[in-house]
Amino acid sequence: MEEEHQRLGVFRSDSGITLSFGQATYFISAEEPFHNIALKALDQNDYVPFYLEIAKREGLGPEFRDALERMLEDVGAQD
Repeated sequence: MEEEHQRLGVFRSDSGITLSFGQATYFISAEEPFHNIALKALDQNDYVPFYLEIAKREGLGPEFRDALERMLEDVGAQD
């Protein structure tokens, strides 16, 4: 079975930032606290906060965090 690759699209406007991932889109209003984090992440070309925000909005926060921690531990063990 082939695995479909999904890419994150980030679009910035005066009113906020739109995230596109797979079939879903998410809007981060300039009024939201996360907007400041998003701007810093864009300046640093760091897209991890966007994936975390998507997971949070999908209700996958704790499970996603735990999976990321396991992956980081695995990578650390390989080094």
